[in-house]
Formats: sequence, C-alpha cells, structure tokens
Amino acid sequence: MPERQEPTPVISMTDASSRTYWYQQPLVIALYFIGTCVLFIQSLVTNKYNNFVIFRSSWDHMLHHQPLYLLYPDTYFDYYLYHPSFPVFFAPIAILPRAIGLFVWLMGSTVLFLYAIRQLPLAANKRYIVYWLLILELLNAIQSSQTNPLMTALMILTVVNLDRKKPVPAALFTCLCFFIKGYGAIIGLLFLFFDKKWIYLKYCIIFGIAGTLLPLLVLSPAELLQSYKDWYALITSSTIVENVSLRGMMHAISNTPQQVTTATDMIVFLCAIMGLIAAFISGWTYKPAYYQWVTCGYLLIWIVVFNQSSESPTYIVAVTGAVAGLMLIQDKKAPLFLLGLLILVTSLFPTDLVPKFINRFVIAYHLKVLPCVVILLYFQYHLFSQAKRPKSA
Repeated sequence: MPERQEPTPVISMTDASSRTYWYQQPLVIALYFIGTCVLFIQSLVTNKYNNFVIFRSSWDHMLHHQPLYLLYPDTYFDYYLYHPSFPVFFAPIAILPRAIGLFVWLMGSTVLFLYAIRQLPLAANKRYIVYWLLILELLNAIQSSQTNPLMTALMILTVVNLDRKKPVPAALFTCLCFFIKGYGAIIGLLFLFFDKKWIYLKYCIIFGIAGTLLPLLVLSPAELLQSYKDWYALITSSTIVENVSLRGMMHAISNTPQQVTTATDMIVFLCAIMGLIAAFISGWTYKPAYYQWVTCGYLLIWIVVFNQSSESPTYIVAVTGAVAGLMLIQDKKAPLFLLGLLILVTSLFPTDLVPKFINRFVIAYHLKVLPCVVILLYFQYHLFSQAKRPKSA
C-alpha cells in the first residue's frame, strides 16, 4: 500500500502572524486591479487586443462552420492555435459586446490568477510577497490578452486540489488546461504523488471525453475530426516559432537560424527529458518535504523554457512556478539571490521601465529565459540533494 499523505501544511513564519507589514496591505491587490483596468483602457484606445479578437472570432467561425486554423487577415493577424473545444468554452464571453467581453476576459483572468495564488500553502506574509513579485509579469500577460494567466491559475488549482484530496476538481482543472493549450495538462503528472489516483484518472477520462466531443454541439462529426487534424498539423509545423526559450536564446547568442535544428538542440532536449524523469523518480522514491510543490514549480518552468512556441507573455507560467517554488524552499540565501535575478532580468529588463540599451540587449538575445533556466537547475539540485538525506532529517 502506498504511504498515506496528508495535505501540505501551511508554512508558518517566525511569529509574523501577530504583525501587519506594509506588503500585507490590500495595496498590492488594488494595484493588480488598477493595472488591469489601465491595460483594458489602453487596449481599447490603441485597438491592440488581437488575441482576444482571435478567441472571439473562433466562436463565430465555428458557428458558421468555417475552418478554425486558417489565417483571417481581414479580422486578425496570426493563427488560432488553441484546442478545437476552446471556442465553445469562450462562447459566453464571445457573445458579449466586444468592449464588455474584453473587460470580463482581462479582469476575470486577473481575479482567477489572484485566487489561485491565494491557495498556495504559504503563510499570509509570504503570499503577499509572491503577489508583489508577480505583478509585472502578470500585467505583461494581461496586456497581450492571452490565456497564460488563466492557464497558470488552472495548473496551480490542479495541484491545490490534489493536495487537498479533491481528485474530481483536480481532474476538471487538468482537462481545462488541455482544452485551452494541450501542453498545460502536463501538470497532471503530479497525481503520482497524491492519494486517490484512480479516482483522478477516472474523472480525467470522463471530462476528457466530454470536452473532446463538446464541439459536436455545433459541428458535425466529420467537421470535428477535420478540426483535430488541422490543429495537430498546425501545432507540429514549423509555422509556430516564437522561441523565447532556451533553444531560442542559444540560437540568438550563436547567431544561427531558428529554423535549423542543431546537434546542441538535440542534446539539450534529451537532457531536459532525462532531468524531468530523474526528478520524478527521485520524488517517487524519497518524497522529500514539499516535493510536490517544488516539482510543480519545476514543471511550470520546464514547459516554457523548452517550448519553441514560448513568447514573452508565456512567462507568467514560468515565473509563477519559479517564485512559488523558491518561496517554499527553506534555504534562505540562494532563493533570495535567484528571486532578485528573476525579477530583474525576466520581468523588468524586457519592459520599457529600463533604459533602451538594456531592453534591446535582453530582447535581442532572449535573455528573459536565462534566470528561469538557472532556477530550474537549482530545483533539480534541491530535489536530488533532498533525496539523499535521511527521511528523518
């Protein structure tokens, strides 16, 4: 029989509960909402909310039996890259007037993100620090009106519910990740470290089948099958190359074309797979303290830095994983240095808040990825070093 696990306890800090610090005030939460409102107004004024238009138009295309995965340059630029079921989930927002729908989408993404962060097993003062550390990256993602804040929240809520022995909502959140961006379902691998595995898997199958067939409310079986074929063809093609990833950084530094796959790319990919497998084997065998949460952070970084379609707004996923994981690790010195590196290089330097020569240099060489890779390696080291310790330590 597997060892029974209790839910992860809330981490307490040295008697901070009786005090109220400036960073525990509602100010930071208010800044999230104010920032979202400012970006909403900016989007309307500049007419720059292309991703929202893509999501909204996908429902219209589905209703009119038009292919989802073609270019529609008269309506928006770029491709629709999401799951064929996503337009149905987005329909309640798509049917609203455009401005109202955009506000609901942006504010709803912020609210769900904040709610998910609140569920992390952290003392209140640590959780408010997390809010402060993530605000720049969240607002960057909100500005692009993408799904990344929503994806981040759903992945965290998956682990929260696994930790609380609630496999049914955990399965629902995992499947919702898949029905937005397929790779988000990788967070479901953490079910291996929690109880009620078979219940979780059963409901993943139930929700998975239901979500896969959901577009049949609008499409014929033949149209749905073709949509899945078109989706697979697009996401596996060389058309999608954003490359704000480790691969992209290496190609930018070495001045080699992004379209060329080098021997170094293959070695890095194999190391990434081996590292992920080794981390899971280590946790399965030794189960060090808070392993599931550090591994959650590891996965959130991993799926971004090794994904050739990653772009700047995608980094709300990786940065959230990095910050959450570092705040849970009890060692003080290394996480503090790494958090500083992360916030400066990943979140601040690619923005207009720094001198242009810094901004251009960081963007040109995709250095946004660098602190995330360093933190990923630190998590790898931490997991292995913890695994070598006796369980009673």
